[in-house]
Amino acid sequence: MKVYFNTDTFDHLIPRSSIERTLKPEEADFLVLGAKKVIYDQFTRLKAVYRFGVGSENVDFEYLKRKNIPVHFPGEETKSILYDATANFTVYGILKLLYDNAWGDVDSWKKKQRDFVGHQTALVIGTGNIGSRVAGKLKVFMKVESYDVCSNVFDELEPLVRKSDVITVHIPLTDQTVAFFNEEKLSWVKDGACLVNTARGDLFHEDALYTKLKNSNCRAFFDVFWQEPYKGKLKDLGPGKFLMSPHTASNTKEFVTSGFGEIVSILKGLAHE
Repeated sequence: MKVYFNTDTFDHLIPRSSIERTLKPEEADFLVLGAKKVIYDQFTRLKAVYRFGVGSENVDFEYLKRKNIPVHFPGEETKSILYDATANFTVYGILKLLYDNAWGDVDSWKKKQRDFVGHQTALVIGTGNIGSRVAGKLKVFMKVESYDVCSNVFDELEPLVRKSDVITVHIPLTDQTVAFFNEEKLSWVKDGACLVNTARGDLFHEDALYTKLKNSNCRAFFDVFWQEPYKGKLKDLGPGKFLMSPHTASNTKEFVTSGFGEIVSILKGLAHE
């Protein structure tokens, strides 16, 4: 039973296991998907797919159903680790932006005044498994508002965006949400506000975001991008304007270990079929 990994997340665990890895799609019986896309027609021997993560935009459900190939996703325990790890990392990124340059300088003993976080407002867009956790954690530090298509009407979004000091986005990427934050919505963002995205890069219009950051005092923290590794124009703004991390919000040892255990279990089941 040969396994093709399109993610390097498990590279340190594979040598310690009995998994037979292949780098050739045509040899693969089992496909482990990360966030990258694959060409499914190349996998002529495929018996099953495991999508590590909660996104599914690179899963060709129609093709796999036609070929009678089952798709597995992380179980509840693994997903819970992902949700909480991503929420924690998101809050860390928000606080890092808000406390940027707030430490002062020890050598000269110069201090810098900063805005009191408790008087600021964070807007959480999307209150699902991750967004709801982010909102709960942020309430310890600051005022929190939320917007979700399941509980709000669209007309409520603009006034919420306009008054918020931090805007963090936690919605799925669909045909309807591509470039959700376009030029118009970014024009609602007040000067000096912080934008945070640990969901999907394509939720923001790349060029419009670049223009907004370049021509305002707004800053952003992104863990996800339009192409990965990201080498686009926003990177040129530098971490003072556009703080980046390499799609690592959920990348905890516990999440990876739990996911790998699920891969091993699925392989054992396939071997006995």
